Amino acid sequence: MSNGSSRILKSSLSDFENFFRTDIVPEELSIDSLSFVGDAVYSLYFRIKTLRSAKRRTGYQHNLTLLYVEAKGQRKALEVIEKFLSEEERIIVRRGYNSRGARKRGDDENYKCATALEALVGYLFLKGRYRRLEELLEKVENDVSSWKKCAERDSKT
Repeated sequence: MSNGSSRILKSSLSDFENFFRTDIVPEELSIDSLSFVGDAVYSLYFRIKTLRSAKRRTGYQHNLTLLYVEAKGQRKALEVIEKFLSEEERIIVRRGYNSRGARKRGDDENYKCATALEALVGYLFLKGRYRRLEELLEKVENDVSSWKKCAERDSKT
């Protein structure tokens, strides 16, 4: 990367960091509050990621985004990234899985895992660990691409 483009990248990231800078300490929030923020961040990330392939067809983009953001997709996403998590991140996931919000739907395993993933996303986002968050979400994105191909193939048979 040239010095000019490196400077632009650093400037863009610092602008992003400044835009979302808060004095909130994630450890002081309830796990359900972390999940609430994580849900928004996770959804926005994949809405942006699906813009190009949707080519201005919002219904198609909505369906693409659902692969990522519905509870079943979030459960798969958590399974994809679990092996890459630090101990600190695993603790957040465990707390999210066992939270009051996760139990709202009884024993729905997909919903518990979705809440756990959202708690982790909210935690990393509010900690300002954007690169780590992107690293994990890129793993999800790459894996979901293979789910999409399987779903398309299955729908043709």
